[in-house]
Amino acid sequence: MINDVVKQIVGFFSAIMLFLGTLNIEFQWLTDASINAFGVVLSAGIFLGVNLYTIYKNHYGFTRKAINQKAWLEKEDKL
Repeated sequence: MINDVVKQIVGFFSAIMLFLGTLNIEFQWLTDASINAFGVVLSAGIFLGVNLYTIYKNHYGFTRKAINQKAWLEKEDKL
């Protein structure tokens, strides 16, 4: 799903580049290589965000519920 969103965004930027090319407006930095590199960075950023959120949610100690769950799990493990 994330890859599909990134492909849509990269495709949109490619379409903008082609549209500007028909108007004879060219930017040296707006190339296929820079658009693909942006797609890689965007994809890596999204995956980093998902991983950081997962680590945050799975860490015991942020909420009262998590602290109680950790205590219960430790008690069950000792039995």
